[in-house]
Amino acid sequence: MHRIAIYSDNPDIVKLWSHALISHFDIFTATSKKELSNASVVVIDSKKVDTDADLTSTLTSTSARILVVGKNWSENKQINALVHGAAGYCGESEPAKLLVQAVNSIIKGDIWIQRHLVPRVIGTLVKMKPQPLEAVNNTESIESSALLATLSSRENDVANMIRDGESNKAIATALNISERTVKAHLTSIFKKLGISDRLHLALYIKEYS
Repeated sequence: MHRIAIYSDNPDIVKLWSHALISHFDIFTATSKKELSNASVVVIDSKKVDTDADLTSTLTSTSARILVVGKNWSENKQINALVHGAAGYCGESEPAKLLVQAVNSIIKGDIWIQRHLVPRVIGTLVKMKPQPLEAVNNTESIESSALLATLSSRENDVANMIRDGESNKAIATALNISERTVKAHLTSIFKKLGISDRLHLALYIKEYS
C-alpha cells in the first residue's frame, strides 16, 4: 500500500483529507519537511506553499510526488507549482473521491491539472530552459532527434498524446490498449530518452520532434 503524507497546519483539513484517503492508502501526518521524503505522495496544503518560500526547493528535491490542494489558487500559482516539481493541483472544495482519484493518478505517473494549462506549463518550462551556444544547441538537437528515432510507432503515438496533455486512461482508450500497456510504453520511452516524467517528455517532444 502506498504511503501518503498530509502536510498542513490546519487540523480540520488534516482530518478531512485523512478521512478521504485512509481506506485507500497508508496515511500519516507530516510535521516537518524532512518527513516528506518518507512518502510516495505528499498532499500539501497550498497555504504551506504560500507561506514557506523554501517549499519550492523541496518540490524539486524530494523523491515523493507532490499534490498541492488549495482554495481558489490562481492558474499562475498552479503552473508555477508544476514547473517547480509538483505533480498536480486539486481544489479544496472537490469531492473526496476526486482527491483519491488525483492521488491515484499521480502515483501512476500522470499529472493532475486542468488540461488547458498543460501547454502553458510546457511553454513556461521552455522559456526557463537555459539557452546553450548555437553549436552546442545544434548538437543537442541532432542527438535528441536521433533518440526520438529509436521510439517504436506505438511509442511515438503515446509520446505525442502525452505532449497534448492526455492521461493514461485517455491514451489507452484512443489506442485501444490497456492502461498497463500505456505505462509499459512510457517506461520504455523514459529509458530511451533519458527522462524521468511525463511533463519533461511533453517538453522533449515539443522541442525536438
